[in-house]
Amino acid sequence: MFIYMRYMEPIKKNAFLSQEKKHGGIILKFKTETTYQMPITILTSDIQQFQSVLTFAAKLIDLEKTLSTEYIKETLFADYVRKLEETHAKDIEMLKKSGLDDLSSKLSPLIELISEKEAQFNKQLELIKSENALEVKALIKEKNKSESDATAAKQEIEEQLQKEIRGLRKQISEKESEVQSLSKGEGLIRDQCRAESERLIKIIEQKNTSALEALRESFSTTIKLKEEALQQREARILQKEEEFQTTIQRNASSSFRGQDGEMHFEQLAETNMKWKLTNTSKIPHSCDYSSEIHGSPVFFEIKNYTDPVRNEEVLKFLRDMKEHPEVSIGIFISWNTRIVGKDQMLPISIEWINDSQCAIYIQPLKDLEINATLALIDQIIKINSIYKKLIGSKGDVSESVILQPRIDKARVYIDQYISEASSLLKRVVNDKKRHLELVESTYSSTIASLKTQSAAIATVLSILTGEYAEDTTVDPSLIVDPEPSKPKKSAKKN
Repeated sequence: MFIYMRYMEPIKKNAFLSQEKKHGGIILKFKTETTYQMPITILTSDIQQFQSVLTFAAKLIDLEKTLSTEYIKETLFADYVRKLEETHAKDIEMLKKSGLDDLSSKLSPLIELISEKEAQFNKQLELIKSENALEVKALIKEKNKSESDATAAKQEIEEQLQKEIRGLRKQISEKESEVQSLSKGEGLIRDQCRAESERLIKIIEQKNTSALEALRESFSTTIKLKEEALQQREARILQKEEEFQTTIQRNASSSFRGQDGEMHFEQLAETNMKWKLTNTSKIPHSCDYSSEIHGSPVFFEIKNYTDPVRNEEVLKFLRDMKEHPEVSIGIFISWNTRIVGKDQMLPISIEWINDSQCAIYIQPLKDLEINATLALIDQIIKINSIYKKLIGSKGDVSESVILQPRIDKARVYIDQYISEASSLLKRVVNDKKRHLELVESTYSSTIASLKTQSAAIATVLSILTGEYAEDTTVDPSLIVDPEPSKPKKSAKKN
């Protein structure tokens, strides 16, 4: 909006002349006195500010018509401005308060989630620290045992050496007695004694040299075996730590966790059973995977939740099965948790739906023996495929009426077979855990024995070579302050 002012003599006429639309705005024309000077602020204001000035001036003109004195005008004008400022301040305060409330409501769940993750991390860290403390205690115990074994070996070797020294001294004394008893050839006898003693010394040195070489070879072989075993164990520990960190990072996101569960099952199915699964998760109402096994179309629904699988997911699975009557078998798998509404004592259960479809529920798959479970699923699909072929029609005569009683009778045995197989799979998993624990304990015992033997061999070598020096220093961390002994109560005399 553009304003043109025409200067004129002060007469009691209307100031407004005309208005017209031009250049995307409205041009207004007003008359003023010839001596009137336009304020710089108005000349430099924008359209929005100038419109506010005109609106405010109109209100002032209305007030001027109704009020008589200049004092009253100024008072009312001040009240009006004050009210406007109060209203504006209240609006600003309300906007600040609503903004702070909205920000706090959005931040509170994030803060709770961060606190929960931090608590879980601290818990895992404490668990790792406790395991490391137990391993340190076990190593200290093994060290003490090896030191005691080395001390015993040292005493035994010293006793043997003392025994040999006594034998040599006895032989020398015998030779000396022979020298004293012989009166002839004193020099010759001395030479013979010297030669005999040198011969005996050489024999002993040769025996000790061969024994030392054998001990060195055995010691080096044992050290190499021990170092290789320790390196392999450290590599396995590092690999497990990396896998654990990756699993923690991906488990923090539900979408990544779901993708990992689906991809892991797809790899297991292809590696162990040679099943070719097709990803149908992007196709509406088609479960996560589909496949054709033994000539029968099969649906797979994979859940990798940290909480129990809700009943809504089961209903979606049943709806997908109903919309695809050509699919004869649907398999609903939960990796980690149970399925709500299913018997927790039965890890594998069967439900017959829509008259001719078979739904198999597995909960949780990670607690079962994977290969045996997949083999069981394969057998069920094969049986279903055989009956599906037999139920086909031949002309006007259908075999479904004849085979239906057999199917109903077979369902009872199939359900019983599934229940027994579930119990057997649980027992296999428990036995596997016990065997793994036994192998780990045996491995630890073997490593401890190797350490003890290497320490004993090193001590023997140092004794035989004269390099042995008894270590009298004690690790301060192994010193435990003894508990103050309580005075014993004296027995009462009868």
